[in-house]
Amino acid sequence: MSREDAVCLASRALAFIFVTSALAELSHVPEFMQTFFYYAKYAVTSSTNAQYVEYWRHHSLFELGFLVVRTIGFALVSVWLFKGDPEVGALLLPVASRESVPKN
Repeated sequence: MSREDAVCLASRALAFIFVTSALAELSHVPEFMQTFFYYAKYAVTSSTNAQYVEYWRHHSLFELGFLVVRTIGFALVSVWLFKGDPEVGALLLPVASRESVPKN
């Protein structure tokens, strides 16, 4: 197996792992959206603590935002790894490591 084949195989395997992680993160979106909309529509009455509701509204919005950013990040990294650009090869098998690899 040549160096290019090994780098291609490793980058495709990592891309698959990142796609799987992105899909796993994507499965949590409905849960976080439901929580956010619950507190966004929560009626503040005299018996409820407005600061409590406001805290959980912001908390669920931050969680939803970071979840979306994390999912997009995983997807972008997986596309970058799947392409297998020269930067990916340099990342997975640096120049210093290439000298120590035995030649067949």
